[in-house]
Amino acid sequence: MKHMASADRPERPTLVILAAGRSTRFGRAKQLEPVGPGGASLLEYAVYDAVRAGFGRFVLVVRESQRDEFEARLRPMRAAGVSLSLACQRLVHPDLVPLAPPGRVRPWGTGFAVLAAATALPRQGPFAVCNADDFYGRVAHERLGHALADPPSGVRAFAVTSPLANTLSAFGGVSRGLCEERPDGTLLRMTEGLDLRLDGDAPRTGEGAEAPAARPRVVGRTPSGAAIRVDGDSQACMGLWGFFPDILPLLEERFRDFVAASPGTEDEFYLSETVGDLAAAERTRCGLVPAGQGWMGVTFPGDRERVAVSLRQLTEAGAYPVDLWTPHVHAKPVGSAQPSLFGPPPAPPSGVATAPGRINLIGEHIDYNGLPVLPMALDRHVNVDFEAVAHSTVELEGDSVHGSFAFRLDRATESAPRGHWSNYVRAAARGLLDHGVELRRGIRGTVTGTVPVAEGLSSSSALVVASALALLHANEAQVEALELAALLARAERYVGLQGGGMDQAASLCGREGHALRIDFGPLRVTPVPVPEGWRWVVASSLTRAEKAGAVRELYNERRAQCAEALERVGRTSWLEVVEADEDEFASILAGARKSLPLTLSRRFRHVASEGRRVIEAERALRGDNMAAFGRLMNESHASLRDDFGVSTQALDEIVGVARDAGAAGARLTGAGFGGCAVALCRANEAKGVIEALIDRFYAPRGGVDRRALFVADASNGATVTP
Repeated sequence: MKHMASADRPERPTLVILAAGRSTRFGRAKQLEPVGPGGASLLEYAVYDAVRAGFGRFVLVVRESQRDEFEARLRPMRAAGVSLSLACQRLVHPDLVPLAPPGRVRPWGTGFAVLAAATALPRQGPFAVCNADDFYGRVAHERLGHALADPPSGVRAFAVTSPLANTLSAFGGVSRGLCEERPDGTLLRMTEGLDLRLDGDAPRTGEGAEAPAARPRVVGRTPSGAAIRVDGDSQACMGLWGFFPDILPLLEERFRDFVAASPGTEDEFYLSETVGDLAAAERTRCGLVPAGQGWMGVTFPGDRERVAVSLRQLTEAGAYPVDLWTPHVHAKPVGSAQPSLFGPPPAPPSGVATAPGRINLIGEHIDYNGLPVLPMALDRHVNVDFEAVAHSTVELEGDSVHGSFAFRLDRATESAPRGHWSNYVRAAARGLLDHGVELRRGIRGTVTGTVPVAEGLSSSSALVVASALALLHANEAQVEALELAALLARAERYVGLQGGGMDQAASLCGREGHALRIDFGPLRVTPVPVPEGWRWVVASSLTRAEKAGAVRELYNERRAQCAEALERVGRTSWLEVVEADEDEFASILAGARKSLPLTLSRRFRHVASEGRRVIEAERALRGDNMAAFGRLMNESHASLRDDFGVSTQALDEIVGVARDAGAAGARLTGAGFGGCAVALCRANEAKGVIEALIDRFYAPRGGVDRRALFVADASNGATVTP
């Protein structure tokens, strides 16, 4: 997807990659060591993941003696459109170290390496720093990029952290930045830990099948030689940082102090200790960003095989191509925060367009009222396996229930009988044509999927999105992701349902491990990380919610009632209502209750209160406050049941069973009138919630299959793969 520039969009951050280390423990230059199945180094994986996470420029800090070798390895990346430059780390610096101290051979350390890259950094805008011999994964880069794009007030630095025990090597001691946290979640201080390894006296696992694993302890020393013994689950910085330019004069000031103290020939100016000292002295505030799973590093030769095996497994699972830099269609989210990786790739004559369904966590029946919602893309998909054809005809085959169909693109406005699934594909074609996309080629293929149909999980919108992507790909055309989401939302109304824009935006812009705050007017998508211990249990009410059928009139009626209620209370915008202060909001609700008929009053109260719940729910999600989020889900369901009239007895029963089984909250999801409910619980409680639903809801109704009851994960957005 091509992404339009925006005058108010911040400049994409730069990533500085530290590659000047001497690799003394590894025995050779590990920065360029081939570890991926296609021969890529960890440095290359860092660039690849950072590009997908929205970083725009890259600066590699290298030693002068390796410059030519790095230049040769950079050519494929530059040919793929990646903006790369080199900065050399030397022992001398015209302003900071005019002469190298006698006997000094060792580089000055990671803090000085950042200063060596300073002249290559933009004067404004954030930048990040990482090590060339570490694998952080896309999620870590995405979380850091998001933090830099929207930092908390006063925070000017970020350290990405992982549990210390997960970062050790089985082959020897390692160096890590050990973090201590303030009550507000920022860094209190950081200590550089050297020669860190598991304490040999600490048991690593429990004894017997039922014994819990003992908390590992880690031992090591500080640069001054003091002993260290800390919990293995304490947080450590793995060398992935985020900064704003005002950190540079602070680093320079501290480095001058370091040199003035006459360091020995082996002493290093560590970035971790320097930022830790600045945080402790309250010279800067440093936020802590959890990296999630996936960190790997190569410190010793023995580490290489483990990393190589993991990268091969990730490649086989589709997370990475074998060759990172050959132009191709990448299996990546197609969100507005993602850059077009390496220029528009040539479209092959065939491919698979994959679009996820969505689960709405909170914010029901308010997207068409212009209010923010909080869904996530679902790990269930609609797939259009297609090949381009020279004539402008669409021919697709479904399963035995849905059958096959064909239509001419120049007659996409001619609908099939009401309720026929081809109307969603026609809607996609019509939307693209109305947008000015020239569709000279058609497609032929099959449609399959794992999104349950008519269950309130947006299988219809997933089909619209997948069909549009297949047509775009076949015609070598591109539309920016949010622009495409908006036009497809309008196009889907061609089927007859006057919906909002949530479903299409969620399907196109989904991000693994994230919910999505979606705003309208203009359309905007903001990923919100889902805490690792949260689980979403999705349960079908066993009643189909056919939006193309009888539900359509009920849905459209609710939309019309909302518009009438807003007009009759003399307001022009629902945002004006939702964003009012507490006193004014209470006054607005009281006025609506007095002036509106009972049904319209209830509709008004649902939309207004649900809009405020979304804002509170996003805050709870970011703060890992499951109790608050669950309470808001419960309130949402009650409002949908009592004020909006879209729940059913079966949905109410599912919600009650899930809460009784320990769910923090539960609510119907989707338009209602049937479909599914979603329950929020801790990871260790999901099994109990599912078992309770099977025993108390499904067993009396003849049982359940896997499509009706499952734990949902947040998925990446729509893609096309060859």
